[in-house]
Amino acid sequence: MNPAIYYFTGTGNSLALSRLVAERLGGELIPIASVIDRQRIESDADVIGITFPVYYADLPNIVRRFAEKLHSAKGTYIFAICNYGGGAGDSLKALARILESRGTALSAGFGVHMPQNAFRKPWEMKWLAYKRAPKRADFIVRSVEEGKTGLFYSNVVIQAIMTPFQGWIRRMTALALGKASSTPSPSGLTVEQLIPLAGKSFSADAKCTGCGMCARVCPVHNIEIVAKKPVWQNRCENCLACFNWCPTSVIHGPLANSNYRYHHPDVTALDIAAH
Repeated sequence: MNPAIYYFTGTGNSLALSRLVAERLGGELIPIASVIDRQRIESDADVIGITFPVYYADLPNIVRRFAEKLHSAKGTYIFAICNYGGGAGDSLKALARILESRGTALSAGFGVHMPQNAFRKPWEMKWLAYKRAPKRADFIVRSVEEGKTGLFYSNVVIQAIMTPFQGWIRRMTALALGKASSTPSPSGLTVEQLIPLAGKSFSADAKCTGCGMCARVCPVHNIEIVAKKPVWQNRCENCLACFNWCPTSVIHGPLANSNYRYHHPDVTALDIAAH
């Protein structure tokens, strides 16, 4: 095999999973952020992996754009790994629909439970998620090597429970994002259109040192440092990288809980910034 593993990560969960799979498959790791500005993303790999976190029970915008630009040889085995604190939602099926519209197909999709990065879940046992991740990666690798097809969720019960509520989740998400971005309601904007605007809801308090780490870890260059202070533009992905990797915890916003900050213990800010 000649695998290429493309990943999108904000706080490290997707990168940590991608490393596990790439190591076992002998594949190349490629940040989606490093190729997303291309008009056409071409790959000659015979196996392509796409790893991403689930946002609002769906695909992150950047992964949606990536899939729409991806070009590969017909018959390429494409698999996806979505990780989540709750469930996969519609993410894997949405990715499959996009690839199908491009004349290719999602061969297999895998769900992996990882710690929540946006808010505290008192009952969550992060250590258990970290412990299970290598075993889940082994299953994914075996499945890819065997050419398995289909969707493989880490918890089919949760997936079944969440599916009927997909429409309600998106409506509630649109309301929350509209409020965060100060968009008049009803705006008529979709969740995908509101997500970039919500970046304006972030700000840094007076203790900000102007170190620029927030701008370095942002995967879409949405932050500019002006007069030693971060200024958010309208290209946000809601990945919370700026919020969670700020070394002085001075960034705040309605999309994140200021009393809870998270990043994967095996990933550093410099890893995130290397896109």
